[in-house]
Parts: sequence; structure tokens; C-alpha cells
Amino acid sequence: MTDEPRVRPVDDLKFAAYLTAGLTALGALLGLAWSAWSPPGPAATAFGGGKFEPSDTEAFIASDGRFLVLVAAVGLLAGGLAWWRARNRGPFVVLGLGVGGLVGALLTELVGHLTGGGSFTGKRYTFSDGSVHEVTLHMPLSLHAQGLLFIESAAAALVYGLFVAFAVRDDLGRPDPVRDSLVAAASVDAGDHPQDGGGHGDAPRALQQGYLPPQ
Repeated sequence: MTDEPRVRPVDDLKFAAYLTAGLTALGALLGLAWSAWSPPGPAATAFGGGKFEPSDTEAFIASDGRFLVLVAAVGLLAGGLAWWRARNRGPFVVLGLGVGGLVGALLTELVGHLTGGGSFTGKRYTFSDGSVHEVTLHMPLSLHAQGLLFIESAAAALVYGLFVAFAVRDDLGRPDPVRDSLVAAASVDAGDHPQDGGGHGDAPRALQQGYLPPQ
């Protein structure tokens, strides 16, 4: 019988909490990477009432695309690493991946917005029609496709779910010393019960005395 302690549900919860905290902290670092990698926001004209007219939208697409690459890569990696730790496989890991991925992506957006530069205020110009508007040099970095916030958690859950779906063992390979000791105690020697002995399942087995023909 092994001396390895049995994994308790509280241990799985603790690992899920660590996973959530790790993805959250990583989200802040990704925000810095997103702001450094993304191009400056486009110039825009303010028309009052919080309405802005950007000069082009290619910068929006570029910044959203880079956000997608960063959070998807982290989600895929997190799902694989979470499965690699066999000791704590289970539903709590999926919960940690989902919550951590979502909070991390939100933090990536916030940090990138705060550190990406840009402004919604600029110089006032008089246009040819006589109207006066503010023109900004470039708008702040922001995420426009809000659905991308769910990409990190979805990618992590997808990878983890694929590993679960193709797992050979129903217990996902989690260590359980109590179960292993019970299985070892219940196993029988092939010589004591030849009809239930080891070997190939389709191989012929020796007959018990009761199956011998009468003399």
C-alpha cells in the first residue's frame, strides 16, 4: 500500500484558485504586450456628445487581431498545462480555466487601454463649412469586438475537453492510493483460479475438476 496521500476536493479547489490567479496575473502582462505590439489608434474628429469619426478603421482591426492572437495562445497553453497536472484533473480545473481566462482577458483589455497611449481630446479646428471640432492625433487603444474577451477561456476549455474526451481511463488518470490498494487486494493469483487466470482473454484456460468427464 502506497504512502501517497489521497487527493481531496479541497486540493482541487486550491489548484483551481491558483490557476485563476495565474491567468489573471498573466492577463496584466498580456495587456502590456498588446499595447506594445498594436499600432497607434487612428486620428479622429470629435462631433460632441461622445461621438467620434475615425479617419480609418484598419487600426481597429489590427489591434483586435493582435488581441485575439495573444489571448488564444495563452488559452491553448493553459488548457494543455492544466491537463498535464494529473493529480488535480476534474471539473474544478475547468472552472478555474473559465474564470481565470475571462478575468485575464478583461485585465488585458484594461491594461492595454491604459498603457496604449492616445487621447479623446485634441486641437480645435474650423472646417470649411464653418463648424468647429476637435481633432485627435490618435485614439486610445481599445477592443472593439467584445466577443474576443471569451476567446481565452473558450480555447482553454476546448483543449482540456479534448484531452478528457480522448482519455483512456474513466478516472482521467488521477492518482488514488485507496482505490489502487483495493484493486491490488481483490486481484487473485492465476494458479488459484485457473478459470479467471491472467493471460490473453481469448486464450483457452484450464478446466476445473468439476468439468472433467466422469470416469
